[in-house]
Amino acid sequence: MKVYDQIQKDLKPTPLKTHYTFNLRDFSKVICGMCMCTKKELKSSDSTLRLWAHECTRIFGDRLINNEDRLWMLSAVRDCTRAPFGSNFDTVFAHLDTDKNGKVETLDEYRGLLFGDIFT
Repeated sequence: MKVYDQIQKDLKPTPLKTHYTFNLRDFSKVICGMCMCTKKELKSSDSTLRLWAHECTRIFGDRLINNEDRLWMLSAVRDCTRAPFGSNFDTVFAHLDTDKNGKVETLDEYRGLLFGDIFT
């Protein structure tokens, strides 16, 4: 909900970004996407947090049209993992750190976050 609130406040529609209209249906899509996983697929709180970040990025981030807004999204997810969840973003997403500097800070690194059911 915090990511949704930040998007409503910071990413307003403009003439170039008329599709930046987010509503509670988008928020519900994040929840529905998370409910598609079962307990056996989410073995830890870290994997649940990764799924939440993936769903937020899939629903909200896929509409963003430039890297500035995508970096804003990465920052918003980073902030939300710290405050309500009490987790360190860079620790939870350490497997995405391709340059091994201890931080997931680029869009290319963050794009490695994937969830799917193609192997089932």
